[in-house]
Amino acid sequence: MNDDGLYTIGQVARLAKLSVPTVRYYSDEGLVPPAGRSAGGYRLYDHDALDRLELVRTLRDLGVDIATIAQVLADPQTLTGVADGQIAALEDQIRTLRVRQAVLRYVTTRRTGSPEIARANRLARLPAEQRRQLVADLVAEATRGLDMEPEFAAHLRSMLPDLPEDPSAEQSDAWLELAHQVGDPDFRESMRQAFERHATDRSSGAEQGDPESWAQAEQAVLDLAGRALADGIPPGSAAARPIVERLVTVFARAHRRSDEPGFRVWLAERIRIGADPRISRYWRLLAMINGTSPKPDPVPEARWFLAALEQAAAKERGGAGAPG
Repeated sequence: MNDDGLYTIGQVARLAKLSVPTVRYYSDEGLVPPAGRSAGGYRLYDHDALDRLELVRTLRDLGVDIATIAQVLADPQTLTGVADGQIAALEDQIRTLRVRQAVLRYVTTRRTGSPEIARANRLARLPAEQRRQLVADLVAEATRGLDMEPEFAAHLRSMLPDLPEDPSAEQSDAWLELAHQVGDPDFRESMRQAFERHATDRSSGAEQGDPESWAQAEQAVLDLAGRALADGIPPGSAAARPIVERLVTVFARAHRRSDEPGFRVWLAERIRIGADPRISRYWRLLAMINGTSPKPDPVPEARWFLAALEQAAAKERGGAGAPG
């Protein structure tokens, strides 16, 4: 600083932690005009210029362009509006980066090739309405022409992905996995088979009861078969037999059927179709995307019950054929 309280361009650059060419550029653009010139014609800057220079540096660090900075310096009251606009721009950039991150993570975890990364990128960038339509089309295809129980059909139509405007990394990952699953022909066929079974049973009278009673029966499987799994009870053991009998009774009551061999065959087939881990995973992904609490995964308990039910039936067939 000289005797007049002015700084040379080198001094002001050092104080502002900028390079001399950068300070010269800001000065040439009219953002930080010099307060005067030295006897040799060199630029000199005062304290106000240093304050302006620090503001310019800060705004540039925040991504504000030169033209907008000039507006703020001309009218400080515009700073709040500029900050709001910058926040919105940064939020857009963050969303874009999260999409990129989700796509790259999808590729690395699945070790996919170039066609898959292009498809994943398209799916990740779908707007909300198209995301919902993708799943709505799956449900429509899987239920087309089938006589569905009205409450069940309404439930299916309501369960569409609702990814928030600012999804978490987990929600973005879940959406990509779900979108990939929805496009898988094997998965679509599995969904169709499940709904065909529902419609056939409904039209034949095999499927009776109501969604509430069915949900209670499914909860009984989670509770009883879950305890059996936790206790390490093998499905074919003697200890499994009373659990099977109790669950069959619960399901017969829920479906308003009597416990007879035909019902047990029907029940085993129904559980086999329903205990598809892909369908279970679909519902869990949907819950994650929609930000709701996922239901417990019923597949392990359902498969234990199915194995116990089939082994009990095999023992009965063997006992019936044995000599007396």
